[in-house]
Amino acid sequence: MFTSRTRTVVSLVAAVFAVLALAAGGFAIFHRSLAENVSIGLAQHDVEAEFHRRRLNVLIVGDQADEATTDTIVLAHLDLERRTGTLMSIPRDTWVGVPHHGHMKINSAFAFGGAAGTARAVTALTGVPIDATLAVDPQGAKQIVDAIGGLNVNVETAMNYDDNYGDLHIHLKKGEQFLTGGGVMQYMRFRHDAESDFGRMRRQQQVMREIVRELGQPQNWPKVPRLVALARADVKTSLNDAQLQALVELFRGVPQDNVRTLTLPSRPDTVGDASVVIVDERWAHIIGRLLFAKNDPPQDVVLVSNATGTPAFATTVVGALRGGGWNVATFIDEPAKKLSEVVGTSAAAAVLGKTFELRPRKGAATILRLGTDALPAT
Repeated sequence: MFTSRTRTVVSLVAAVFAVLALAAGGFAIFHRSLAENVSIGLAQHDVEAEFHRRRLNVLIVGDQADEATTDTIVLAHLDLERRTGTLMSIPRDTWVGVPHHGHMKINSAFAFGGAAGTARAVTALTGVPIDATLAVDPQGAKQIVDAIGGLNVNVETAMNYDDNYGDLHIHLKKGEQFLTGGGVMQYMRFRHDAESDFGRMRRQQQVMREIVRELGQPQNWPKVPRLVALARADVKTSLNDAQLQALVELFRGVPQDNVRTLTLPSRPDTVGDASVVIVDERWAHIIGRLLFAKNDPPQDVVLVSNATGTPAFATTVVGALRGGGWNVATFIDEPAKKLSEVVGTSAAAAVLGKTFELRPRKGAATILRLGTDALPAT
């Protein structure tokens, strides 16, 4: 049975980035020029000097050190050149192979090396190389939200749940409302509806976006010293102070509207008596190659042809392609076909073949045709 502390699930990615930068570089960071081109120039210089690259993959975990588990796992990709960010939640019950330790739920990988152990499991699952880790102790989450001054949250449905054994009590009314730290924690911890963990991860992402908005307001800057003290006590990281400051310079160069959030596609299942989440490993790697790549794809025009018989699937794939920087002009639907294929002799066709593990055949145009075999396993 989880304790109240281990149920405290927090996604404070944006707050961690902003606050740790201040701890590393001092409050003077906010007194730098607010002109956009100056900010981006600083970010480019700092990131290249500290990381020798302009794109970073950072793993953020909710650190449950007392039980060596993680209830929150977020993989973040920050791209300064295109000024975009991607935050992907990974369900804590995802069944994975942990290198050298066999298969288990991914939240147990923390026991084998802390955040670095979880990073190895995430890389094995997605193929994404991870440049840095941040482990957030959720104990300070309530205090951090209160130090910000609370958040406006649109609670989509009435939430009522009591667990006297775990000292967990959630009672929230439906509708838009102002919540203090305690209320925000209830909102993020609720998982007792049809969406279960998936709804909880969606609400975490909603709160992340609201925290980003609040931290961007000048009237909140005087609250930073308090946030610094709280964050420094509740975060462990593989980064040194200079790298932390460079990381936040990179984060500050990404407009809020350019930050996408998603959950790694998966489905509930059982292994023995355990309830787990199963991920289509082929698509986990495709998503990793599309959204967490270190280099831009070739810019030849790509046509996506949807032959899966599932119209919404093409929209999702095209969104991922465009989010990864691919030049997708349009997409069409056609009668269902069994096999996917890549057509073309361009550089884009060659990279598409590697991305989707298909051998391109010759053709005048560059085409990604999605057959029924492309649909994730269910």
